[in-house]
Amino acid sequence: MTTRPDAADEAPFWLEVNGRRAGAATCTPERLEALAAGWLLTHGFIERAEDMAWLEPVAAAEGSFGLRVSVDPARAHEAMRHIERCRDSGAGPLCFVQHASDLRRGRARLLPLPPPDRLAELFRALFAAGREPDEVHAAAVTDGAELKHRVEDVSRHSAVNKAIGAALLAGEDLARLGLVVSARVSGEIALRAARSGIAWVASRSIPTTLALRVAAAAALPIVARAAGKDARVHWPPASEPAP
Repeated sequence: MTTRPDAADEAPFWLEVNGRRAGAATCTPERLEALAAGWLLTHGFIERAEDMAWLEPVAAAEGSFGLRVSVDPARAHEAMRHIERCRDSGAGPLCFVQHASDLRRGRARLLPLPPPDRLAELFRALFAAGREPDEVHAAAVTDGAELKHRVEDVSRHSAVNKAIGAALLAGEDLARLGLVVSARVSGEIALRAARSGIAWVASRSIPTTLALRVAAAAALPIVARAAGKDARVHWPPASEPAP
């Protein structure tokens, strides 16, 4: 008999950009460079892995984990301005919808949705290789044929950042990849997917209404209940295929 763990590993994580603390979260303390790269991309600090001049992991004495990174100062200033505006407004992802021009116009998304049976196979692969779904969240990117950069994390947002960041560090073209997640697609997850340029998002659960508003602004398709026979595609108005 396999003994299941009594607790999931979770630790504080922080990110310092150009000497300034830019963000903090919690995560399963592994794949931290991918986590940082995904966070930086989805918050507008970088567009490519090469935009990071250097990346330095730091283990703090109190048991937290962090990374220090150097990026273009002008881009970092603009990204922090967006973060502070959204924090002060209290509107969260909706603030980005209103003020981030790259989100409002959408990006070229170059990977078509796979058929439902193929999506179901991708989800079987997502769950087959890891821990129980009630222990961690799983995420991966896919080219439509197979999973790439599969990760697990106690935080669903950190899992998404890790999968996206791992693809970015590997030099993948995110516009030609989809995102497969075990968690519900929240407004934050939809926002991160939209800002990364990912072609679409598929979840075993249903999206939130806020996620659908973000997806509509970014022309980002979301597939709900994609692991089973009841899959439903939420097509943004500009992306819905002709009947």
